[in-house]
Amino acid sequence: MAEPRLGRFGFQLRVTLVLLVLFLAAADLVNLMLLGQAREALEVAESERVRSRAREVARALGSAPIDAAGLARTARDFDLRRLALFEPGGNILAAWPERSRFWPELDADTRAALAAGRAASFRDSGEGRDGMVALVPVLDPSGVWLRGVAVEQAAPALATVESRARTLRVVQAIGIVVIGGLALVFARWVSRPYRSLVAAAGDAGLAPVALDADGDPDALAQAFRRVAEKLREQEAALGQAGREGGGLGDLVRFATGPARGMTTGVVVVDRRGKLAALNASAEALLGVRGVDVAGQPLDAAAREVEGLRELVVACLERGRSATREVLEVRRPDGRGAHLGVSVSPATAGPSGEVAGALVLMTDLTEIRRLQEQARTRDNLAAVGQLAAGIAHEFRNALGTILGWARMLEKRDDPRVRGPAQEIIKEVDAVRASLDEFLLYARPQEPARVPVDLDDLVRRCVASAPEGLGVDAEGEFGTVVGDEALLRRVFGNLLQNAADAGREAGRAVSVRIVGRRSGSGRHVQIDVEDDGPGIPPERRREVFVPFFTTRAKGTGLGLALVQRTLVDLGGSVEVGDGPRGGASFRIRLPLHDGDGAV
Repeated sequence: MAEPRLGRFGFQLRVTLVLLVLFLAAADLVNLMLLGQAREALEVAESERVRSRAREVARALGSAPIDAAGLARTARDFDLRRLALFEPGGNILAAWPERSRFWPELDADTRAALAAGRAASFRDSGEGRDGMVALVPVLDPSGVWLRGVAVEQAAPALATVESRARTLRVVQAIGIVVIGGLALVFARWVSRPYRSLVAAAGDAGLAPVALDADGDPDALAQAFRRVAEKLREQEAALGQAGREGGGLGDLVRFATGPARGMTTGVVVVDRRGKLAALNASAEALLGVRGVDVAGQPLDAAAREVEGLRELVVACLERGRSATREVLEVRRPDGRGAHLGVSVSPATAGPSGEVAGALVLMTDLTEIRRLQEQARTRDNLAAVGQLAAGIAHEFRNALGTILGWARMLEKRDDPRVRGPAQEIIKEVDAVRASLDEFLLYARPQEPARVPVDLDDLVRRCVASAPEGLGVDAEGEFGTVVGDEALLRRVFGNLLQNAADAGREAGRAVSVRIVGRRSGSGRHVQIDVEDDGPGIPPERRREVFVPFFTTRAKGTGLGLALVQRTLVDLGGSVEVGDGPRGGASFRIRLPLHDGDGAV
């Protein structure tokens, strides 16, 4: 597959990188020029230093003849590498070392300088040497040339500068070549996303636009803008079609516009049963976000609302409306809620064809809870009245049995006294259970005074059953109730968790969390543990008197909890806890001075 052309973009990118490389090369050239000037200045300084040394040697030697031993001694005294005496023509008269050759032949400028009585110098780097040679003429008082003195001294600084300059030139040359290669690779890497974009444009049918413009990015951007404008035109056309239909389009705009602030949930479903729009209240009631479920089937948002799908299908297929239906909602934690639902068909076109459905929903959970609370209170009152009469008859019969048993207990015959004592024990146990049941069936009238629930919960935590870990957190506030009865409620719940842990053969911890309700009228208290939990099929029975799954339980503890809370105007529900155990959710009205109305 051929690569997309980059055209002017690729050319501009390459030119930019080439200019960058040229700039770096120019900077290197400037550095070399500065280094060359520094080397020349150093060479001049070294030349002057050696000339001065040659003049000192000439004055020391004077015009008297001198032998080889004298030359050697003078060379060591002045730290010279070589020392020689020569004629005006350049011939060596004497030298130390003896076989040294200073020069094959003096050039014309050097001869002219010497003839004029000036010193001359040059650099000698041949045959592995790296030194500076200076020539000084020795004249008699009348200015006649007698002989010349030539000295040579090492110039290590100049040699070091020369060596480093050569190394720097090589490194810079290699660096320029490497940077040039890397620039080409970088240009290809930088242009890769753009090549991918051009290829994607080709797949989307925009390639002709880009290729006509020789891969110009401006042309490609213009092509994308055309696509965006086309999408906006199509969106406007769809909106116009909806308005002309007079059905779903208007409903969608209503749900996403004016209905955003309504407390009633508004859901629009198209003819295929897919969600077209939801307002904010519907999102809150269903626990979803409109952007996540738009275009999805109705079950994606309302799977937990039992019966809603059937109502919507009947509306879409047969145009059937449904009003004031109360549907149950199953939350993930096992607790229930109730929605009041109305479903109406949305028609379109002159034939009145069903284009979708409009679903209105209201949260009836609080109303249902109050109804259930009232019904439970009435049932408990009726059961209590009936049970109290039966219990009274039982107590009378037990009193007669107990009286006869005590009489028989006084006999001397052990065959009579022993069974009589057993009868007394069993009658006492039955009377204890009967007293507890009467407490449930015919409870005392609760006091209704302000109770600091935070302090009460902390004291219940402190007196929790042995081995049970309990934590309390959150806000509890002040409620109206009977402190003794409320303490018994939390005590029964903690004892229930301790019994569950004992039967499971492991330690159980309990967490009590309090918080105000959204309206600020009630406090909600969750008492949850990490025990084995309560199976869903048994949750409806846990508050029924005498229902128990334990060998030694009476089945009245949780029933007393519910009875007490109902008498205080509250409620209790059971569900799954976040840690896998049981969770009891208590609701109690707050005191007026603590935010209740």
